[in-house]
Amino acid sequence: MKTIIITSHSASDLTEKIKSYVAKGYRVIGSHQVVVSRSINRYAGMQHKDTINELEYSITLQLAE
Repeated sequence: MKTIIITSHSASDLTEKIKSYVAKGYRVIGSHQVVVSRSINRYAGMQHKDTINELEYSITLQLAE
């Protein structure tokens, strides 16, 4: 069996990748994961304004050979 992990920076892009791999015979193993890959704090002078989080979505797929 071949196991791969695919990743994306958006949920919609991950969905498209999953569809293409499923069409090749892969099947989804488990559920998707979302992690914060980068956080950027923004300030105006000394005051914290907001935080920008970059997310990374991933899922494990397996091909039965």
